[in-house]
Amino acid sequence: MAEVLTKQETIDQIVKVAKKLDKLELQILLTKLRVKKMKKEGVSPAAKLRKGVKLPSMEEINQWKHESRQGYAGR
Repeated sequence: MAEVLTKQETIDQIVKVAKKLDKLELQILLTKLRVKKMKKEGVSPAAKLRKGVKLPSMEEINQWKHESRQGYAGR
């Protein structure tokens, strides 16, 4: 039969295991936990668009990148 742990008991077990990990392993674990949380909760948009502003298409963005690099070709 599976043992049902409380939230605190689960946290205590995680801390017990985490104390045995080195610094790099802890950073990797923390990053994985953060990514899992972000996937679960979703990510909010970085900026809010004003009304009437349309998002540029990928073709427009590629054109802007191409044009911006034209100035650096002669250097």
